[in-house]
Amino acid sequence: MSLLVFCFNASSQDDREKEIFKRVKEVLLYSYSPKDLDISYSKDVYKKYIEDLDPFKRYFLESDMEEFSKYKDKMSDMFIRNDVSFYHLSIDRLYKRINETEEYVNDIFSKPITFTNDDYFYTDDKKRKFPKNKDQAKQYWKSYIKYRILQEIFNGQKEKDSINDVKELLENSDKDKDSKKLNKAKTKEELQKESVKKVQENLSEYFRQVKLRKKSDLFSIFVNAYTEVFDIHTTYFSPKDKENFNSSMSGKIIGIGATLQDVKGYPTIRELVIGGPAWKSKEIEAGDKIIKVQQGKKGTPISVVGMLLDDAIRLIRGEEKTTVVLTIEKKDGSTKTVSLVREEIEIQETFVRSAIITDDKGNKFGILYLPEFYVNLENNSKGRDCSDDVKKEILELKKQGIIGLIMDVRNNGGGSLSEVVDIAGLFVGKGPVVQVKDASGEIKVLKSKEKDIVWDGPLILMTNELSASASEILAGAMQDYKRAVVVGPLQTYGKGTVQTIIPLNRFGMEDDKFGALKITIQKFYRINGSSTQLKGVTSDIIIPGIFSYSDIFEKSQEFALPWDQIPSTKYTIWQGTPKIDYQYLKSQSEERLKGSTYISSIEKAGKWTKELDKIDKIPLKYEKFMQEMTKRRDQGKIFEKETNFDAKIKVEAPDYELVKFKTDTVLKAKRKDWYKGMKKDFNLRESVNVLNDIISRK
Repeated sequence: MSLLVFCFNASSQDDREKEIFKRVKEVLLYSYSPKDLDISYSKDVYKKYIEDLDPFKRYFLESDMEEFSKYKDKMSDMFIRNDVSFYHLSIDRLYKRINETEEYVNDIFSKPITFTNDDYFYTDDKKRKFPKNKDQAKQYWKSYIKYRILQEIFNGQKEKDSINDVKELLENSDKDKDSKKLNKAKTKEELQKESVKKVQENLSEYFRQVKLRKKSDLFSIFVNAYTEVFDIHTTYFSPKDKENFNSSMSGKIIGIGATLQDVKGYPTIRELVIGGPAWKSKEIEAGDKIIKVQQGKKGTPISVVGMLLDDAIRLIRGEEKTTVVLTIEKKDGSTKTVSLVREEIEIQETFVRSAIITDDKGNKFGILYLPEFYVNLENNSKGRDCSDDVKKEILELKKQGIIGLIMDVRNNGGGSLSEVVDIAGLFVGKGPVVQVKDASGEIKVLKSKEKDIVWDGPLILMTNELSASASEILAGAMQDYKRAVVVGPLQTYGKGTVQTIIPLNRFGMEDDKFGALKITIQKFYRINGSSTQLKGVTSDIIIPGIFSYSDIFEKSQEFALPWDQIPSTKYTIWQGTPKIDYQYLKSQSEERLKGSTYISSIEKAGKWTKELDKIDKIPLKYEKFMQEMTKRRDQGKIFEKETNFDAKIKVEAPDYELVKFKTDTVLKAKRKDWYKGMKKDFNLRESVNVLNDIISRK
C-alpha cells in the first residue's frame, strides 16, 4: 500500500484529474482480477467510455466518432502516462453538441408539429448509428420529440377515460366547481397543445440542468470506463459519490430532515421527517420553495434558485449541531427566514422493519423486511448495524407468540459482509457462513460468533431476481445448513464478489478532494464450495417473477467475473426441530401452484414484456401510435386483473411500533402502505403456506 503515499499539491483541475487517474491505476493493482493494459483492454475501455458518455447516441456525430477513433488503441497508454487529454477533448465536444442540440430542439418547437406521416421512432440505440451530420441529428430529435408528445397525449386520454368513468357520480354535483372541471373532457386539440407545451418545458428544464453540470462532474464517467472493464463492480467514487454511498450504507445523513425535489429550478420541500429540525420548527411545510441558503447566522446568503438540486442539498447539509439559515418562499408567495440546527437524520427506508401476519387459520407469523445490509461505518454510539436491529425485531416478534418467521430480502442488493455473517448466526449459532478467496488464491472461512440462537423455529427466506451479494450469502448459507426454505424465482441476481472502499487520499494530509475507489478484492463462496457468481441461489420453492424473463442478471453483464468452485468447508447441518423435508414441501407447493392463474399470468406477462423489448420502432402517425399504445395498455390491464391477488392474511404492527404511530403519522402511513401490499402478495401467501406445511410435518 506504500504506492498510495504521495507528496502532491494540486494546483489546477487538470493536475487533480491526473492525480486521480494515477491513484486509481495504482489501487487497481490490488484488484481481484487484474488486467493487462494492452490493446484489448484499450479497445474495451474506449467502447465503454463512448457508450456511457452518449448512451442514446443523441449528441455526437459520425465525424466525432471518426476523430475519436484514433484513441481506441491508445487508452491503455494514456492510463499509464496519466494522460487525460482525450477526456477533455470528448467532454468539450459533448458540451458543444449539447448546445447545438438545444438549438435543434428550439427550432423544432418553433414550427407546427404534425403526426400524419408514416415515420417511426427507433428505440434500439444499439442498432442505431451515430448521425452522419447535423441534419440527421435534428431528424432524430424531431422523431424523439414527436414520440414524447404522443406519449403525453395518450396519457392525457387515459385521464379523459377515467373522467368519463365517473361521469355519473358528477351529474348531481353542479355546484361543485371541481366536479364541473372534471366533467368537461379535453378535446384532442387541447390535449395536443398541452402535450406539446409540457414536453417543451421538460426538455428546456433538462437542457438547463445538463448545462449546469460542471465539466469536472463528468470525470467519473471517464475513470469508470477504465475501472469497470476490470469488473463491473470496481467503481470510482468522486467525493460527492462517496458521501452519498456512505449515507446509503449507514442509513444516516446530517441535515434538516426534509426531502427535496426540483420544481422548475426551485429546491422544493417534498416531505418532512417527523422529529427532524424542519418539522420541529413548525415553520416549514411540503411545497415550500427554498430561495437562499446561509451558513451560520453571520454567513452570506447564497441563492439556490436554478442551481442543480444536488448542489443545493450539499449546501443545506453540513456538520452536526451547526446552523443553517434558509430563506423560504411560501405557497402564498410570501417569504420568511428560518434558522435550523442540523441533526443526524435516519433514513427509515434503509432499516429493517417487521410485522405480524395472521392467516385464515388464525396462525400467527412474523415477517422481517431487510432493504439492505447496512452497517455503522463511523463505529459510534449513534450508528446502527442491521444484525443488532434484526435481533431486536425478532425478540419483539417472539413476545407476540409467532410460530414461524419470514425473512424478506427481495430487492436487497447487499451491503456489509460482516453483517450478513452475524445475521446468519442469529439462526444457526456459531459456525461457518461463507468462504472468501482473494487474488492470491488464499481461502478464508468467515464464521458466526453468535453464542445464542435468537430464532430456532420454522424459517422462510424470500428472495427475487434483485436479491444480490449479501442476500445471496444468507440464502445460500440457510440452504446449506438446511435451516430455512428459500422461496422465490429460479435464481437470484448472481453477484458473488466482495468489494472494499479505498480512499484515494488515505495516506495524504489533504481534504477529501480525490474520492475513493470501490474495488473487488475477493470472491465469496457458499460453505458447500459453490460460487453464487452468475448462477445466484436456486430457490427451494420456485415461483417465477416478472424479472425472470429479463436481462437484469449479473450473467448478462459484459465484464462480469466468471463462475467457479472451491472445496466445501466443514459444517454441520441444522440439528434443531422441526427438520425440513424439502421434497415434501416442494410437492405440496407444486400441488397448490398447479393451474394457478396468477402463475400463468406472471409467465405470460414476463414473456410479453420480453417480446416488447424486441420491438425496435414505434409508429409516429397519430392513429397508429394510439392503436399500438391502446393494445399495450389493454393487455397490461388483463395481466393486472389476473395478478390481482388476495392473500387472505391479516397484517398488523408489532406492539412497540403501535406506540410510535401515536406521534409519528408519517411512519404510520408508510407502514399501512406496506401492509396493503403484503395483503396482495402471492409469494408471501405461499411462504405462509410453506410455514404451515413445516409445522404440520413435525
